[in-house]
Amino acid sequence: MSFDATIANENSTAVSQYPCPYCQERTLEAVASAPYVRGFLIVMMFGSKSFIGCVPCVRQKIFGEAGMSMLLGWFSPKSLIINPFLILYNLIRAVFVGANPKAVEKKLTQLGLPGTPNLIDIQAVGVALAASMILADGEVDEAEVLAAEKSGDEVFEGFDEARLRMILQHGKDLPSADDLAGMLRDVLDQESKAKVMEFLSEIAMADGRVAKEEREMLQRVAGALGVISPIN
Repeated sequence: MSFDATIANENSTAVSQYPCPYCQERTLEAVASAPYVRGFLIVMMFGSKSFIGCVPCVRQKIFGEAGMSMLLGWFSPKSLIINPFLILYNLIRAVFVGANPKAVEKKLTQLGLPGTPNLIDIQAVGVALAASMILADGEVDEAEVLAAEKSGDEVFEGFDEARLRMILQHGKDLPSADDLAGMLRDVLDQESKAKVMEFLSEIAMADGRVAKEEREMLQRVAGALGVISPIN
């Protein structure tokens, strides 16, 4: 049986038992992506952010992204042309966000997570968070993948490298690592959270130094999990 089929079978039960990572009050109901553009004089950066949570929070996140584009999406010739269309798209998309259990199930499958939190294992959480961190810039850096595999072998017994690469290969528009951590805040116990943070910290330190961006991401993930980052 394939990786996707195995996880999909696990997700055939209710998928709404994970808490919304934003409000921590409702459960997962919707998934949506918001494209954006940022202009910097002659340079333009185009990307997309993925959100998973309850309907009101996902809608608010997309409205927020439209607002950011209104502020920061104008500062290059190309973005002046593209940005109005993306703002309009996101505003319309936000209005029509609705509960979509199938989309939530598919996103959990992409992350390699079971549909019910009580079936989750700590290594799967670590792999999902590592994949989300690696894909944060939209690219798969082989050096980062090798660092994650090396760190996984050190932290977890029998680390599943194939699982990580499968998620990286098939995962698209994954939620940010801190959003995912927020979703798992009440699912993991303190020991599991510490194990996950140890794994992510090992990845960040794999090249002998921790960049400012990596430190800030680790702090956001730790904050979302409700623990203190081992790297300050």
